[in-house]
Parts: sequence; C-alpha cells; structure tokens
Amino acid sequence: MTNNLINIILATCLLFSSLNLAAEQISTSNNKADNNAEAQFLNGEACLKKSNTACAMTALAKIPSSSPYAKLLQGEIAYSNQSLDQALQLLLPLQAESRLSTLAKISLHQHLAKAFAQLQDQEQALIHLLQVDLALTTATTNNQKEAITANQAGIWELLSNLNQSDLLAMRGNNTDDNFQGWIDLALAAKNQDLNSSLSSWQSNYPDHVAAKFAGSLHPSNTGGKTTQALKLASTDAIMISYLPSADGDDERVDAFKTGLNTALAQHGLENAVLIYSENNSADNQEQNLDGNNIEIAQTNSPYAITLDFDLAPNASNQQQKNSQTLTLGLDYNTEAAQIANFAAKHAIQDIAILTTESTTSAQMLKSLNTAWQQTFHLNAEHNHFNVITLPQNITASDPALLDIQPKINAKTHDMLILALPVSDARIIKPHLNAGIPTLAFSNLHETDVDPKLNSVRFVEIPFLLSFNTEFSAFQSAATTLTSNDLIRWYALGVDALSILSNTQQTSRKETILNGLTGEIRILNGTITRKPSMGRFTYEGVTKEQ
Repeated sequence: MTNNLINIILATCLLFSSLNLAAEQISTSNNKADNNAEAQFLNGEACLKKSNTACAMTALAKIPSSSPYAKLLQGEIAYSNQSLDQALQLLLPLQAESRLSTLAKISLHQHLAKAFAQLQDQEQALIHLLQVDLALTTATTNNQKEAITANQAGIWELLSNLNQSDLLAMRGNNTDDNFQGWIDLALAAKNQDLNSSLSSWQSNYPDHVAAKFAGSLHPSNTGGKTTQALKLASTDAIMISYLPSADGDDERVDAFKTGLNTALAQHGLENAVLIYSENNSADNQEQNLDGNNIEIAQTNSPYAITLDFDLAPNASNQQQKNSQTLTLGLDYNTEAAQIANFAAKHAIQDIAILTTESTTSAQMLKSLNTAWQQTFHLNAEHNHFNVITLPQNITASDPALLDIQPKINAKTHDMLILALPVSDARIIKPHLNAGIPTLAFSNLHETDVDPKLNSVRFVEIPFLLSFNTEFSAFQSAATTLTSNDLIRWYALGVDALSILSNTQQTSRKETILNGLTGEIRILNGTITRKPSMGRFTYEGVTKEQ
C-alpha cells in the first residue's frame, strides 16, 4: 500500500516536471524566435538606410509573418517607398505591442513621426518624437546621449517652425506636462527678451526633460547680453506721416514722437524723427509739428512710419501700403479681438451690448461684430448679440435707464459689453446687474478712476496697468502727458522702435515683443498686437491675470 502511494506521488512529480520542462522549452524557443526576428529586423533596417529595398525584403522573408517585427519592417519599407497610408496602417497598431524591444519601439515612433510630418500633422509628429525621447532615456546603448541630443534637435526644429497661434492650438489639445512644457519652451523662445522668458520657463518646469536643452538656448550661456540693444541699419531719419482726422490728433502725434525719441535715446541711437502731415491745407501747414514738411516729404528714408487714426478700419485698409512703410495705430479692432478672446476662453458666445447713438458706439459695435465672426467662425447674420441702443448723452434722470436691465434680460446672455462713451457708462453702470461679467473698451479708463465703474473689466495696454521694471526707463517721460489716451500713443511710439528694428531684419521666423502696448507678434511683415485687460476696483485699477 505504501509502495503504491509512493509510486503515485513519483509519477505525479514526473508528470508536472515534464510539463514545466515543456513550458520552459517553449518560452526559450519563443525568446530565440523573437531574438532571431529582431536580428533580421535590424538587418532589414540597415538595408533601408542604404536605400536597398531588395535587401530589406530578403530580411523580411526570414521573419515569421506573425511576428510584430515583420509588421514593423513592412511598415518601414512602405514608408521608404512613400506609401504613407500603408505605413500608418501597419505601424499604428504596433504601439501597444509588448514584444518589441526598446530599440524597435524607438524606430517605430521615429517612422510614425516622419510619416505624420509629411502629412503636415505636426501635433502627431511631435507626440511620437516625444515618445522617442522617453524611450531613449531607458535605452542601454553606447550612443544614448548623442541620440537624445539629435532627437531633441528634431523636436526643436519642428516647434521652431510653428507660429504662436499653431503652438497655442496644439497646447490646448494636450494636457500632458511633457508636451505642454515643450510647447511653452517654443513660445518662450519667440520672445525678444529671451533671458527673461527662458528663466520663467525654467521656474515653471524645473524637472522637465528639456531643461538641459533650454539652458543651451539661454543667451547668457553664449555670451549674450540680458538686455539686447535695438539697432537700425543706418542713421537715416525716421519719417512719420499722418493725416489728421479729429481734434487731438496733433497731440497724439507729438506723444508718439516723444515715445519714439525716448526709445532711441534709451538704445543709444541718434536717428532724427521728422514729421510730415499729409493734409496740405494752409491751416494745417501752420499747425504742423515740424516745419520741414516739403523737405521731409521728399526724403527717401528707409524708416517710414504712417500713423493711422481710424478707430475701426476695414481689414483691407489695415494692410501695409507698401513694404517700405510701417503703418501703426490704436484701433477698436484690436481691443474687440481681446474681448472676443476673453469670451472664448470662458466659453461665452451670447452677449448683451449697450450702445448709444454716438459715433464711438457705432465704431465699437462694428469692431465687436467683426471680432465675433472671426473668433467664433460665424457669418454676418449670427444672432449672438442683443444690442440695446440708448439715446446719446443720456442723463441721470432719464426714465430710459429703468428699462435697461429688462431689455438686457429679454435675451439669454452670459456677458455684457459697454460699447459707449465713458460719460454714458458712468450714468448707466449703477442700473446694471452687478452679477453679470461686464467688459468695456479702453476709453472707460481715464486718468481719474470713477468708483461707479467698479468690477468692470476693460482692455488696456500693460504700461497703464502695473509697474514693470522693464518699462521703468520710460516712466519719467510720460509724466507730462495729460491723459491716458496720450500715454497710449506715447507707449506706441516706444514700441515703434522695436517693431521698426525687427521688420528691417530678413529673418522669416516669428518674433514676439513684450511691448508697452501689449504682446506684439511679427511674422512675415504682418504685425498683430494683443493688449492686456484691467479691472476697476474700489481701490483703483488692477491687472487681470
């Protein structure tokens, strides 16, 4: 009985040991098969690098068709033959394949990145280059550091060729910290004040994989100066022309000239600033800010600036008249675009707009309509506005004030815009619901802050919102100006030198300037400006973050 029991136990042990041996043999066999498949895959890749497709096909024939390495090599051969659709069909499913080695996964994402780049899908190309970067950190190869450096250079080449709007769109589509860190680094590198923007990036991303790469971009690491002096190619006079269209335009030109002269002095430039009025009437000739009109008109200076006082210009009129003349101005279109961006950021489309029968209101409403169509991709017949028009120069005792809030509530809205003169806004604001976000143009921000406007947000230039050490050199010259309107034109004059200097350069890369009047983008001769936003409080004015 005992012997039988022992024999049964021994037989059972022999059975299970034989099964374990078979499993080990199968596992070993699979590993050998995978190793052989990977070796043939690497041979095939080497053939493709020499543009020898026939050699790669021979290597492919030696890999079992069920192996992921066969699909990977097939995909790379398809890419080599520029069959992008076939390449993507073969390669994309392999991203979840666990049997691929680290080197094979690197090759997979490299080819996916190249395929998407050829299809002009830069976002997907970037995603796969970042996967390569991640895989390289775990790869045990002799040239790991060199491979990481080369891949990050590829990431940077892709990002540096994208403009700001493309980068911001990509950033909004992906919440991954690594992805956003690279995007933010590309945005920082477009800033003219590179030292400051890179330092800010390094503070926000101290542990990012691109930290070392970001350090190589720092001007201080290449002997650059923290503050770059602006340069002009010659000492020719800067010629300013303008056509006065309203009272106060001559004062605005004078403020602009003061700002430009202040910037020239700050950067050690000795270019003269000459002014020419395009209005040739006798009365205007006597009022010109500079007496050398005829000589200036005939001067062939490479530095020509035209000041545009149209507050709501048509888009076609905002194009540069010619490549030699820089057209600058402060208009409602720019401010309306900022209001529309605020609305889009907070998922707001339906708004109520308070206007009056004044010319100012008409110009503001026109700009808002254009901005809404562009920002939200609407047609001219959209119904997102509830426009309430009040009499011009309304008085505090006007019974129409009691009807304002019911008219506003008659249609669904998430925001209220005051598109009217400041005198009317002060009378109307106390009759409005304080719980609705209320926005306005910069005209509401005058020298004296009225507590009646408390909580209203408004568009404004950074120079008038908060003290900035970068702007401190320009503060004293602005103290003699008697209104915020003149200070805005003074600030534009300061920014004009930076714009003029950058537009004279041949580089086609996008440049971002932190100007006194806002964030200024220059790309292929096109200039766009993004002002800031402020908010009225009982303590004064604060800058919106």
